Amino acid sequence: MKTVKPLAAAVILAASGTQTLAQSGALEEVIVTATKRAESLQDVPVTVNAITASTLKVAGVVDLTDVAQLVPTLTVSTNTSPFNTGIRIRGIGTAQNDPSLESSVAFIVDGVYMARSGLGMSDLTDIERVEVLQGPQGTLYGKNANAGVISVITKNPNFEETEGSVAATLGDYSLQQYTGSVTGPINDTLAYLLAGNVRKQDGWLENGVGDDQMSTDDWNLRGKLQWAPTDALSVMLTGSYVHRDDNCCAPDAKQSDTILNLLAANNMPVPKNDPSDWKNNVNLPADFTMTSETEVLTIDYDLGWGQLTSLTAWNEYKYKNSFDPDNSQLDIIRQQEDRYTGNSLSQELRLASDLDGPLQYLAGLYYMEQENTRGNGNPTFVLGEDFLQVLPLGAIAQPGDYVAFNSDWQADTWAVFGQTTYSFTEEWLLTLGLRYTSEQKDADLLTTTYSSSVSGMAGGPIFVNNISQPIDETYHGDEDGYTWLASLRYFVTPDTMLFASSATGTKSGGFNGVGGTPEERPFKEETTINYELGVKSQVWDDRLKLNATAFYSKFDDYQFLAQVPVGIGQFVSNAAQVTTQGVDMSFTALPLPNLIIEGGLQYLDAQYTEGDLKELDLQVVMAPDWSGSLAATLLLPLADGTTYLRTDYSFMGDYYSNPNYQVAGTQTTQDLFNARLGWRNDSWDGSLWVKNATDEANESLVTPFNLTGAEYHWLMPPRTYGATLRYNF
Repeated sequence: MKTVKPLAAAVILAASGTQTLAQSGALEEVIVTATKRAESLQDVPVTVNAITASTLKVAGVVDLTDVAQLVPTLTVSTNTSPFNTGIRIRGIGTAQNDPSLESSVAFIVDGVYMARSGLGMSDLTDIERVEVLQGPQGTLYGKNANAGVISVITKNPNFEETEGSVAATLGDYSLQQYTGSVTGPINDTLAYLLAGNVRKQDGWLENGVGDDQMSTDDWNLRGKLQWAPTDALSVMLTGSYVHRDDNCCAPDAKQSDTILNLLAANNMPVPKNDPSDWKNNVNLPADFTMTSETEVLTIDYDLGWGQLTSLTAWNEYKYKNSFDPDNSQLDIIRQQEDRYTGNSLSQELRLASDLDGPLQYLAGLYYMEQENTRGNGNPTFVLGEDFLQVLPLGAIAQPGDYVAFNSDWQADTWAVFGQTTYSFTEEWLLTLGLRYTSEQKDADLLTTTYSSSVSGMAGGPIFVNNISQPIDETYHGDEDGYTWLASLRYFVTPDTMLFASSATGTKSGGFNGVGGTPEERPFKEETTINYELGVKSQVWDDRLKLNATAFYSKFDDYQFLAQVPVGIGQFVSNAAQVTTQGVDMSFTALPLPNLIIEGGLQYLDAQYTEGDLKELDLQVVMAPDWSGSLAATLLLPLADGTTYLRTDYSFMGDYYSNPNYQVAGTQTTQDLFNARLGWRNDSWDGSLWVKNATDEANESLVTPFNLTGAEYHWLMPPRTYGATLRYNF
């Protein structure tokens, strides 16, 4: 009979899944915890991509952007700041440009939900595996998992022996990255783990009139202390700290004739106006600094017939970013030190059965409170000295006019959930789940504008009100409801499983910090229902894994980012309905004992099916029809070690990258090719690598700047190369 194990068992079982090539010449079993239990990847009735520690290393994965290149259903795009990164699964998701906007993809680290997806954009250090769950996962993971879940599982302390590794990477653009980890026992009942990472790199976006942009200067630390006084009890304290100081994020640009003529008239360099040459000319560099700290207390107790788990987590972050909105050396408008702070406290209590009979269950309670703020009353958007050369609006605008923010959002969420699996026979398993969630949200929005213009002094209209309308309002909202899951599994053979499932999800509503009148600031909760039919098989003497899923999802009151018509930025709006349907496939093959080939393919049809946007007959933003990936790893014995060659390719078809569907927002196909050549043994691992080997100018986002008529093209890095040396002890 197929069985599922409590989550604590995954610590032991998952270690066997980190090596994809088994000694027997077959593919190793990969253990995942997608259902908050330890199960074989091939037995879980959920579409999951699991990237193990060995794959993360050989593929040179640094952050979530690299993970997305291995998972066709996942897209990650960054603009203005890393904290505003948009994470999408199957074409669904939004960047968290506003503190009130929740992510559509829940980001989980060691079982803890991170309230801001931007907290997951730091380097991935000492990771056991990354699991990407597709489709709504609201029953076990709660609100804001409408599109799916990214679950990062970090390594735990080793009670058996002291071990660790150090690594150094050098590359072009003066790249320097140093990582290290060490773990071992302190005594028979206490063990520790320390891991850290430092990464520095010069900017790869050439600035013709100042410092190059897109540089990084980041470091992070994580420590774990685990106490296991008995076989039944485990107490783990985890602390992590992230520091980022980046020259990020800046676009390439296609300027309007107005700006080009002004540059020439002011005897300033006139750019070639090629939006894909990794060059710009800005007088105000983009800057982003962030600190974040997280503490987690995890307690597991084995009851014999089940496992009781408590997860208590605290996170606190602050960041600020500046940006040149006009993206030129003209002083038209400045965004200076836009400040954000936030914190969250969460508690989850979970009971997972471990029974001998056909019934297994999981039940839990969850509570979370969070607070996010923007601004401190100081000017954020400021009109520059050259503003009147672009828009001669002296009656309603003057250089020095500004917009300032000082807003606060609070949310309290609690939930009760349960899921049960019943095995009718060894072949047939039914899973049912239900979650009730109640949430209260409050917002205190304060945006002030100032103008020294004649109109402003007379109490008339002022231009900066178009950048962000002034407001001084408080809001309160309550949401509650149920999400559910039903799935049926049938094992045709022990190695082939068919499943059918349906699940619902919700994404919280909120209150826009910018855009619109006070009456237009609230946006509604988004709800979804999803249907899937899938197959998971492991055939050819366990040398081929082949998984495929057909899905259909309907999203009501779909939340999307719309461009502010006249001013700067985006605001959240609701589309009446969006549907997505398609097929995603993945495979891992071992055609030779020393060659592994893996890949995936997704076909997606994502459309607005009700409301005003339906009439446009356009794809949902950032939802290409086709996307895929293909990778091969070859191993050859050499000099008491192994030489390895890894190549991987990923692509995305045409898609719209702009919420208002301007011509500038139509994206061409995206292609990316990476390669790595190295040699390793038990102690040493050295490699040479190249990313974006064909030097493709891939765009992650295209947006207009309505104030000047420019188009901004947010580019992915050009070709980069380097060498990595690792020592294991």
